Amino acid sequence: MSDTTPDKRPEGFPGQRLVIVPRHLVTAAGRLSVTRDLCVTHIGHFAAAGGHFVERPHGTPQHILIACMAGSGICQTGGKEWTIGPGEILFLPPKQAHLYRADDRSPWTIFWVHFRGVRAGDYLDALGIGGASRVTAVNDPEAVFEAFEDTFRHVTHGFGEAALIGLSTAFARLLGLVKVHQRRSGERSHPAERRLLRVLALMRDDMSRQWTLGELAREAGLSAPHFTELCRTQSGLPPMALLTRLRLQHAMALLQQGQHNVSEAALAVGYSDPFYFSRQFRKHIGTPPSACKRGP
Repeated sequence: MSDTTPDKRPEGFPGQRLVIVPRHLVTAAGRLSVTRDLCVTHIGHFAAAGGHFVERPHGTPQHILIACMAGSGICQTGGKEWTIGPGEILFLPPKQAHLYRADDRSPWTIFWVHFRGVRAGDYLDALGIGGASRVTAVNDPEAVFEAFEDTFRHVTHGFGEAALIGLSTAFARLLGLVKVHQRRSGERSHPAERRLLRVLALMRDDMSRQWTLGELAREAGLSAPHFTELCRTQSGLPPMALLTRLRLQHAMALLQQGQHNVSEAALAVGYSDPFYFSRQFRKHIGTPPSACKRGP
């Protein structure tokens, strides 16, 4: 991307979500046993972020995680360049110059987290991140995105001690799920993973269908108990809870795009009762659907 490219910016995208934990609370978190180990300082989500461009000649004080859910982007750091696509996660170290940007033709949809802590390096070591290795990939990006949503939910409740502890532990779970679903670029998934991914694709293709556990298990070619065990192992949720999360995530995307009202988004994901949909949305997403409709 040249310097003449129009509308080049680090943030300010339609429907974006961005929260920065106040600096004095980050300092206080360094004295708490849980948040001292792993502390989120910034967190956000940008959808189809055309023109997204960030250049930091001196890096940041924190580690950075950028997970690409759709589209693609490019990162330059440490004399190397990576193209980041769907299902790939970039980690940047503290105090290292870097530049990253959305692809011009297919701008990325990302969630991102800045984090620090005395055990941050241990989590990265477990993922094989370090030195020249900065990118990893996951078999099921949606499972990791759901963990991001659970993490983000904690910053909607303010910044009390309980919320900060919840934020840290939810982010630790997110990193754990990256490890569970981790694969090397080009590496083929295991047969069990492919079965689950096939069923997840069916769920996403027909969100309004009233799926039953038996139907989903048959699509996977497994018994209901075996499919439930597989789903719990791979995603951390039983099948019907995972389906609920997928529906609500899709409904949130529809609302943020601004072309559906709450009732229409509810119907699109299989809820005929908008009041029940709203209760489920608040329970799982942490905010009423009308807040997504208005934007952040």
